[in-house]
Amino acid sequence: MKAKLSELENMLKSSLSGPDILFDGITIDSRTTMPGNLFIALRGDKYDGHDYINQAIQNGAVAVITEVDVSAVPFIKVSDTLQALTRIASEYSKEINPITISVTGTNGKTTVTDMTYRIISNYKKTMKTFKNFNNNIGLPLSILRANRSDDIFVLEMGASRVGDIRELVEIARPNIVALLNVSAAHLESFGSIENILLTKEEIFLNQGQDKTVIINKSDEYYDRWIKKNSSNIIKTISLTDDADYSMLDFSANKMIVKTPFEDKIEFKINNSESFNLLNILYSIGLACEAGARSEHIISAFDNYRDVEGRSKIYEGINNAKIIDSTYNANPASFKASIDLLTSMNSKSWVIMGQMGELGVNSEKYHTELAAYAADKGVEKLFVLTDHNDAISDAFGKNSYLFDKKSDLISEIKLLIQKDIYVLVKASRYMKFETIVRELIS
Repeated sequence: MKAKLSELENMLKSSLSGPDILFDGITIDSRTTMPGNLFIALRGDKYDGHDYINQAIQNGAVAVITEVDVSAVPFIKVSDTLQALTRIASEYSKEINPITISVTGTNGKTTVTDMTYRIISNYKKTMKTFKNFNNNIGLPLSILRANRSDDIFVLEMGASRVGDIRELVEIARPNIVALLNVSAAHLESFGSIENILLTKEEIFLNQGQDKTVIINKSDEYYDRWIKKNSSNIIKTISLTDDADYSMLDFSANKMIVKTPFEDKIEFKINNSESFNLLNILYSIGLACEAGARSEHIISAFDNYRDVEGRSKIYEGINNAKIIDSTYNANPASFKASIDLLTSMNSKSWVIMGQMGELGVNSEKYHTELAAYAADKGVEKLFVLTDHNDAISDAFGKNSYLFDKKSDLISEIKLLIQKDIYVLVKASRYMKFETIVRELIS
């Protein structure tokens, strides 16, 4: 966002202290502040941005939004800087008035957001969520990175507690939305699957404008979601049944789909697992509802590359194959990754890290997953979790238990060989990408 401070003064209904200068870009991180930026000093549980105002100014900030007085540069004083960030983003989005697409769900959000963006950006000026900025701070910052000339926003919406999605929807006011799926994740903060459902369903909120909702006919919550969208426009997708957007056929490297606008679209794919086919179908539905057609879809997937950390396959040491699925993990996404692994018709190994935020049933989810891996034919399981012994019991022989990543890496390097596919997966905080780097170097 590039504007004069007086524009923000009007948005926030607060007074500007100092000259009405032009700023270029909004930041909340003093370390990455660039010359010309406006710095917003946010308060958090572990930090207070007000402590870093001077550093931001030294790095080039020309103005500040703050809850205290500042002497070195012009500032706008507010009672709550987070509310100010939210208000600025909301008003800026209204000013641009784009078609806004929003995506939520337990699994696949980032992939579907990225695929949708790849399709739409072939024919329209499009902004998508920056990195993984999908919460009540990140989504406003993503919007503020948009250009006034952008036609379409594609925004990922994440949640860790009831009300999170509603807050994001109220900021972005999306026109086209998809709830991809709901399964166990963040149970420590949500408390139950029902609370996860209620939170994700906040994306269906009717805000007085036409809203198109993409729903999977095969989802276990399909009937529930149809009822909740009686005032919205519903479009359906299906891999197996007739729907507004349906798959007609697929092979290892090709997919054929039908849309309401074209009877047959054929394009390249690089992953034919069901979870990926469904992600593709969601992205096509979202993009077509925003105006995309076959030429945009074909072009997008001709050049599509997997996102790092989301089942991207690398050449590993000793000519093994390493499947990097380290971006995050929950029971449903882990099972899907095991399905992908065991479809490779080769020897299958899994490096299993902790799945976080599963609450009191954490051990149960981990042991069920180990049993699932064994049933699917995984030959070896390398484990670094809080439930190592229970997981080993559930998997059986050929499970290897570790307390440190360095020991796990050393052991698997001794064993790994040609024609073995190794899945590496854990929750984000485990930082298992360090294992991937060691196994592909």
